Amino acid sequence: MSKLTLYSHPHSRGIRVQKLLEVFEIPHDLKIVDFHAGETRTPEYLKIHPYGRVPALVHGETTVLESGAITLYLADAFPSELKTPEPGTEERARLYEWVLFFQSTLEQVAVESFAADDKTRSTEKIRELLSAMAGRFKGPYVLGDEFTLLDVILNVELTWYRITGIYPDGLEPYESFLNRTNHRLKWPEPAES
Repeated sequence: MSKLTLYSHPHSRGIRVQKLLEVFEIPHDLKIVDFHAGETRTPEYLKIHPYGRVPALVHGETTVLESGAITLYLADAFPSELKTPEPGTEERARLYEWVLFFQSTLEQVAVESFAADDKTRSTEKIRELLSAMAGRFKGPYVLGDEFTLLDVILNVELTWYRITGIYPDGLEPYESFLNRTNHRLKWPEPAES
């Protein structure tokens, strides 16, 4: 099997991919690229990622950019490890749907919240969007009874919204979902104040 190398930073969307690889124990090398220190703009890194962002995944001779694209690539490259639904099934369609929902629809609201003094509007918009998608849950996990790559991605998204202060607390089935899945992602315990 070809070697996997993930170029990422803990404060980037690369955490989606990093957690996915860790939870499903897919061997990989993690290279932290400090964008604050300009490491994404070096000539060496620009050969990997031409517009100087993280994450980037190198798998043998293949380089994949963008966390959503990397997620879908890994779903195809490691279907049994990641519990990837079969192509052409409703479950596979749900995988695509949720990944793109995070990458585009919710991401836009989250980005807008950074510029806002009051995050209430963003939180309510996220509540509205997540409520609309709640009916897409098929069981205790997003696709049914089995924990899959999609559950890791959803947990990372919801956790990121909590950290940034835009998570709509008390929203089901997401609260129960987080309670069921947080231990698998091995998030560090919050620091005591």
